[in-house]
Amino acid sequence: MVDQNELTQLLIRIVDLHDPSAEKHSKGVAELSAELAERINMGVEERKILQHAAILHDIGKVAINESVINKPSLLTRAEYSMVQQHTILGYKLLQPLNIDAVITATILSHHENYDGSGYPEGLKGEAIPLSARLIRITDFYDALTSHRSYRKNAIYDSAEALDILRENQHCFDPLLFRTFVEMIVEKL
Repeated sequence: MVDQNELTQLLIRIVDLHDPSAEKHSKGVAELSAELAERINMGVEERKILQHAAILHDIGKVAINESVINKPSLLTRAEYSMVQQHTILGYKLLQPLNIDAVITATILSHHENYDGSGYPEGLKGEAIPLSARLIRITDFYDALTSHRSYRKNAIYDSAEALDILRENQHCFDPLLFRTFVEMIVEKL
């Protein structure tokens, strides 16, 4: 039987074959998530599960055409709608496997916004799993501070990224967001 660590590593390699920047992004999200989880005193076992969810949060993108995922310009409305399906596709891909249900729930919900404006289900506040609320912040930040195919040369520094996050703070759990900002500001 394959253990969860080996399965996670296999799946992230599959994602990286589909999208060459995915592994670096997933690892960045996992590192930031681990640091934030420690700051909020999340338990050791919960942090391990969070790490797997963070690494696999974009697994559903393997089911989306590579030309859309790696498009070097802004997506059309239809393409963006396709990309939004990655949360559901990731959930459906992993749900039949014998992995922790928190991981699949987190993958499904990591684009839900705290104010209810996110997707795929429009969950709001505490109805969003804690790990998904946490990854919502770290994923957003890492996407801003790392290379993305659709942004030519636009990698934001930490201060710029925090400004963009503040403009979008309706997306984030207020307590987690405040803790995350403190964590990043300490590094500046």
